[in-house]
Amino acid sequence: MPLELRNGRDGRLRPHWYGRFDVDGQRHCVSLGVKIAGTPPTSLRGQGDAAFERSRGLALAKLAEVTAEARKPFEAARLVQKIYEFKSGEQVSNLTVAELKEAWLQIPRKRKPSARYATQSQAVLGRFAAFIREYHPQTRDLAQVTRTTALRFLAAEEKRGMTAKTWNDILLLLRTTFRHLLPAGAMNPLQGIPTREVETVFRKPFTPEELKAIVEATHTDHYLRPVVITGICTAMRRGDCCLLKWSDVDLQQRFITVKTNKTGQTVSIPIFPMLFDELSTLPHDATGYVFPKQAEAYLRNPVGMTRRVRRLFAAAGFKDKEKDENGAEQAGDDSIRGDIHVQRKGGLRQASVRDFHSFRVTWVTIALTAGVPLELVQKVTGHKTADIVLKHYFQPGRETFRQALNAAMPKLLMNGQPGPKEQIAALCKHTTQKTWRKDAEKIAELVLQL
Repeated sequence: MPLELRNGRDGRLRPHWYGRFDVDGQRHCVSLGVKIAGTPPTSLRGQGDAAFERSRGLALAKLAEVTAEARKPFEAARLVQKIYEFKSGEQVSNLTVAELKEAWLQIPRKRKPSARYATQSQAVLGRFAAFIREYHPQTRDLAQVTRTTALRFLAAEEKRGMTAKTWNDILLLLRTTFRHLLPAGAMNPLQGIPTREVETVFRKPFTPEELKAIVEATHTDHYLRPVVITGICTAMRRGDCCLLKWSDVDLQQRFITVKTNKTGQTVSIPIFPMLFDELSTLPHDATGYVFPKQAEAYLRNPVGMTRRVRRLFAAAGFKDKEKDENGAEQAGDDSIRGDIHVQRKGGLRQASVRDFHSFRVTWVTIALTAGVPLELVQKVTGHKTADIVLKHYFQPGRETFRQALNAAMPKLLMNGQPGPKEQIAALCKHTTQKTWRKDAEKIAELVLQL
């Protein structure tokens, strides 16, 4: 009998009928909202008085309605699956929530996700499966996850104290994962859930004087120095600098051409004299990495490189001011050039404003301020914000590209070598009757770089 009478904690009969039904092999029992009337029999197999039997009939009708409504979306999904199976000859299986982590790894992709992103994604999907197992044990298949359940998980994630950006990343990961793994015809419960407004904390660019202080600090850290010089001169991300390979470096043409790990974009970067002097002294080994020890350390523990950069910044005068017992910053330390963190709203953990990525921000800021065209900057950074015409048709000659950047960037990156204006002034000052023809040709060449 699918109908039930239930007693409360006090042992008295509850006033409403309960009903049992199955959906996709999962048993459910709910209150039907139909009031029990009359006098019940000793067993539901028996017959009660007329009022009781009327309420039993109403409860059966309600149970049939509830069961049909509960099974409707799944029946529709199964119908679409059957049509697909009939046309393609392939059987569609319902993926369980417990299989979510492994199934995510099998999703077809244009390129393999980075180890760090894969680890983070697997952690989120693992927490999602654990949440379902604890709070919604009746939900077995992925197609059974409802929008309400998904929102409850996101609310639980928010309580962990994350930023709006992290919350959005989790939402987008789940939405994309469900889109790829749900059976044909099933509705994506994450579809339509809006993202949160993000509080953007911008990293601060270094001034040329601050960059000089950081470079001077690297003289006591020979392990970190070449990676930092590469970051300053190329605007590459920390991982791309650590994992740079000799096959991507053309010292003869003075260019680095590399596919970035984060976006997969291929970027072309002129090698400034400061970086050239650093790279030209390094030996080649069997690993193929320009910085083999640093590459090994980064692959083993990326956070370790971050900590080392932070110590270098502290040596250059960049660190957070110490706070007293009440949380107020202590004044009077003139050795601090600037903080490396700022406080976020809502008591969330501090945001970094000066780190390795600040070299990238600095490079772009200096370049654009100096008048380097945006499309040239995007050739270096690999950003996808350029108009499609610039993306597909702007291919400047390498020498012109290198000269434009060399002329605009500060002397620090030129490793003390004079810029075009200074070279022209020197030639004009020291030209003689014997050298004027050669000097004139050189001046004409330098003028093109202005």
